[in-house]
Amino acid sequence: MSRSSYSKFLVTTASLLILSGCVSTSDSTPANGNTNVSKLNSALAELVQDNSCTASFQCKVLEVGQRACGGPSRYVVYSTLHTQQENAEQLADQITQQETADNKTNGLNDCLPVLPVQALCIDQQCQSFELK
Repeated sequence: MSRSSYSKFLVTTASLLILSGCVSTSDSTPANGNTNVSKLNSALAELVQDNSCTASFQCKVLEVGQRACGGPSRYVVYSTLHTQQENAEQLADQITQQETADNKTNGLNDCLPVLPVQALCIDQQCQSFELK
């Protein structure tokens, strides 16, 4: 190998080594986490879509998600008449765990207060009312 070929080889090799260190260091978890949270939120919305009730004791409130500054991201009202309480609680817990992990990765997001709600059966539908 001639001296100029050897020099070109060294420069090329060094360039490749340097460029290989330029791989993005950002974690793909936030995007995957956001996708996962979206899927879980869709699954929860589908699970609790039938809010029909015959009495207020069938109306439940779930704390869903976790804001970086504390407290749930939102409240979901559903009826136990057509929704298994355990299934709804498990999905809400999964969303909360995922959002907690996302908050640790991404830091603070929105800290606007989310007011607690109460659920009542009115006109045979579970409805939410903000508690002030």
